[in-house]
Amino acid sequence: MAKINVLDSKTYNKIAAGEVVERPFSVVKELVENSIDAGATNIKIEIENGGIDLIKITDDGCGIEKNELPKSILAHATSKLIKIEDLDNMLTLGFRGEALASISSVSKFKITSKTADQENGAYIYTEGGLNTVLEDVPALDGTVIEVKNLFFNVPARQKFLKSVRAEEGEITNIVLRLILGYPDIAFKYIADGKIVYQSFGDGFENALVAVYGAKTVSDCFFIDTIKHGLRIYGYLGKHYFTKGNKSHQSLFVNGRYVINSTVSSAIANAYSAYLMKRQYPFFVLKVDMPREIVDVNVHPTKSDVRFSNNQVVYGSIYSVVSKVLDGSSEVLNIVEDATSYNEIDQKLVVDTVKTEIVNENKNKFFDNIVFSDTKSSDDSDNFSVSRNLDKAEKTRKEKDKKYDDIFAENKAYLEALEKKKQSAQEKQEIIPQTIVQEKIETEIRLDFLTQALNTYLILESDESLYFIDQHAAHERLIYDKLINSVTNGNLAIQPLLVPFVLNLSPIEFEFLQGKVNTLSKIGIELEEFGINSLRVISVPTLLISMNFEKFFSEIIGDMQDYSNDKLPEYILDKLAQKACKSAIKSGDKLDKSEIDALIKELKNNLGLKCPHGRPVAVKISRTEIDKWFKRII
Repeated sequence: MAKINVLDSKTYNKIAAGEVVERPFSVVKELVENSIDAGATNIKIEIENGGIDLIKITDDGCGIEKNELPKSILAHATSKLIKIEDLDNMLTLGFRGEALASISSVSKFKITSKTADQENGAYIYTEGGLNTVLEDVPALDGTVIEVKNLFFNVPARQKFLKSVRAEEGEITNIVLRLILGYPDIAFKYIADGKIVYQSFGDGFENALVAVYGAKTVSDCFFIDTIKHGLRIYGYLGKHYFTKGNKSHQSLFVNGRYVINSTVSSAIANAYSAYLMKRQYPFFVLKVDMPREIVDVNVHPTKSDVRFSNNQVVYGSIYSVVSKVLDGSSEVLNIVEDATSYNEIDQKLVVDTVKTEIVNENKNKFFDNIVFSDTKSSDDSDNFSVSRNLDKAEKTRKEKDKKYDDIFAENKAYLEALEKKKQSAQEKQEIIPQTIVQEKIETEIRLDFLTQALNTYLILESDESLYFIDQHAAHERLIYDKLINSVTNGNLAIQPLLVPFVLNLSPIEFEFLQGKVNTLSKIGIELEEFGINSLRVISVPTLLISMNFEKFFSEIIGDMQDYSNDKLPEYILDKLAQKACKSAIKSGDKLDKSEIDALIKELKNNLGLKCPHGRPVAVKISRTEIDKWFKRII
């Protein structure tokens, strides 16, 4: 029988670090959230070498007294919980009491802190949770935490870290969410001595500008409304303002940045009718609700939440976003002038929503949840939640039938697509058609008969007829030539008289920088142009007229590495578009010499498809034709 061992603190702290301290960005998130919980109004974030060498967080929060510092790095030590019931009223971001203990166990860790009523500050230092030192030191009010040599004593974890730029990109990604989530806090983010982001704690709109630029404000709807007890407010990208990936989507539930499938699905489905392929909506959305109906303790890093009623959350978000995009008459009550918005203190937001719900209509229920004003044993106000299943069933049937299934809209959409597909199949021509899949041997004789409908070339060979789509055939031939030119390095390159400037987010900048060499091999030259900016200085002559903004948006939208010896899919797409525009069109009347040249270039290879996947040729056998006329039954 195996012996059961009780792990020592050193071991279980390292195990906990595997959950809480996943990567450098996890450390930044945990420490900054602690600063926010400490009431800081100014937070500085400094990193070196992607956070691996140094993460330093400086705040002007309430600080930690000297005699409390040793307890701060103990497992399950927290200032945010006293008893289990406190979980039900949790307003802080952190509460597990694992972060500092876990971080200190895998780094060289130092906290310097001073409270307002102390004359001097103090610091505590530890290396991997060992050799702890506690000393007095001069300090300003607040706390400074330094994390050096992350995972220095856990080499297995170091092996799984990404590149320095990738780790920095992840940190940047979480910092921008913190700026957006807490616009009343001034943030300064410095990476390797360079300021990446800086906000001044002067409101939601200015926080958005600090992260995405001033133009983004005009490209968005600002909404602020209450639906079924949820306060939904923030910025939704207008119909045309889409992005090539989901990195421009930020959701905050009761002030906490989360990635939640229920809300994401609701927004995506509301936008679905307006989105092109591989395009995603932009949004910075905040949803505030009574804390009793949301569980924040469902993920080790608190990156997701669980709702007591997914249907109502989905339905409320979907309804609001749809009305804004569709321009319904109710939109005037939802969309507001962003400049008139006054940021509400995040710590009071739940109570604000509570008061608005009760005052608006005490008979409005959050679907199967009944809000009621009750008195607790100490006679204080208590906004309680009680379940009423019978009433819930009745309410659901009468008021929320269309939201019975969270993905009802999805199902309806897919069913409509299926019906449309079946209808299209039924309308196809009755004539049997066999798409040629294999190359016809060159010795087979093909005799040109005629050009039909100024679109199709009809050829005869032995006992079969071949219908060639002149546009698809010519398009494929041009496409193959372009591909050969690219792969053989025979492209003509043209410098741009006015370079095209790409203003990027740090993550996008990191991604494109990693692709500079690959893009250079196919004639697209990029160079750095300021902070998080690149400019295009030359492109292949055959792509000179392309839409650069759309082109690079598609590249960034992929956000996946590809090998340098393989042509990227989006380059192929652009070459296909170029081929399509240059090819003979349907409806063009061709003379005999043009037809002969096209057929000669095809070299009897009628099994090709155009770059978009349509067949170049369709073969109809003598047997099939005889069946049309009942010569064969």
